[in-house]
Amino acid sequence: MTLGSKLQARRGWSGPWVRVVLTAVVLAAAWVVRDYRGWVALGPGGLPTTARGWLSMAVVRARVWRVDPFDTTRLTGTGHLTAPLPVRAGPRPKVAPYPIPHRQLDQFPGPEFTSTLTIASFVATRASVTMRQSYFEKHNDAVFAAAGLPIHADGQVSGGEIAHIHADGSFHVVLAPADAAQAIEHRWAELHPAAGRAAGAPPAFVLVYAPRNPDEVAAVEQLLDAAATHMTANQQTPMHALSGDD
Repeated sequence: MTLGSKLQARRGWSGPWVRVVLTAVVLAAAWVVRDYRGWVALGPGGLPTTARGWLSMAVVRARVWRVDPFDTTRLTGTGHLTAPLPVRAGPRPKVAPYPIPHRQLDQFPGPEFTSTLTIASFVATRASVTMRQSYFEKHNDAVFAAAGLPIHADGQVSGGEIAHIHADGSFHVVLAPADAAQAIEHRWAELHPAAGRAAGAPPAFVLVYAPRNPDEVAAVEQLLDAAATHMTANQQTPMHALSGDD
């Protein structure tokens, strides 16, 4: 084959391949724009709603994309629930395909019901906990172990964060593994995709769905009490040692 025929052959192949590459680039760009807009629409979370924040989220998502949020096989041991949880009525809500922020998409309380369960109401009647801004999400109220109390190793990264609430009434909660397993199996919760894998999330870090009626408020409060006990009961690390206070 002469040099001219070789160049002609290359030119003959260039057209289809260029079209394929350009089509792939356009489709990828459209997907990125759509994914970014869907991510921003979820509202504030633990990352800034900027292109850099989206890229940080995408790195975490790539690390955890095969995680099954309902797999409880690794969640064994003892727990702190004082009574068995009832089974949550109906199917689970849909959850957005992003690890940060990790958000419920439907099955919110109807307009006739407003949950009385807030971080402030929970903390007000329990001396072992206090309220601060969430370590994990920055914009949300959170329950922490009270100053001076020893805390569980699950709270070393966050300074003792037990749970934080979202605008829709759902919570992220740090539970003992056995309690997390029961909450997941009874349809109250699912594992955060980064739990024990990324972003400093503890191994039994779960999304507890927004309560839709008073009975569900009671069940969620039961989980919060178990989480508070898990973080504060019979632990070895004093809070001041984590914060660096003398």
